[in-house]
Amino acid sequence: MVTNSLVIIANVKLRANPVHGSDPVAESAFTVTLGYFLWDMVNTYRNIDVDGWGFMAHAIMSFGVYLLAYSPLLQYYGACFMMFEISTLFLNIHNTLEDLELQEAILYYINATALVSSFFFARIVYGTILSINVWRELANSTIPISPLAVSFVRLANITLMSLSYYWFSVIIMTAKRNALDADLIRALDEMDKHQVKTE
Repeated sequence: MVTNSLVIIANVKLRANPVHGSDPVAESAFTVTLGYFLWDMVNTYRNIDVDGWGFMAHAIMSFGVYLLAYSPLLQYYGACFMMFEISTLFLNIHNTLEDLELQEAILYYINATALVSSFFFARIVYGTILSINVWRELANSTIPISPLAVSFVRLANITLMSLSYYWFSVIIMTAKRNALDADLIRALDEMDKHQVKTE
């Protein structure tokens, strides 16, 4: 998805008309995106006790926004928001390394740094800038847009950005806890070594 979004973002025609412009490459990419979020809604619903309602809200809102892109509405920004998925790559690697119990491997720490950095820059910094631009573009559009569509896009944006801020706070708290746990384990190891030496 990220590769396709770069091609769409580079499209001069879409950049010139980011609210109402349309492009067949964007629509093809959004078809895959819609399929993913449809699967995500079904999968999250089946595992709602594990995944929680935050992930369900994410799937529903994302599906709705990408469906509206066919009207056409905000296809350029749809591609920009797909850049959020850069952090998903590192999240998947993180989960795989944990499944393989490789939390002590150097790759785990490198990937954790990449995950936190990519989440912060793609979802928090870039996402906030995009959100401001979308709200401004919707407010200043000279072509009428359905008030229902505008309201849904704004609700989706508030929901998705709130989830991003919340998930980033969880990532930071988890990283701090893991660092403290690692420090505690090292301190206990040092105490054990010291105790062995004194005996």
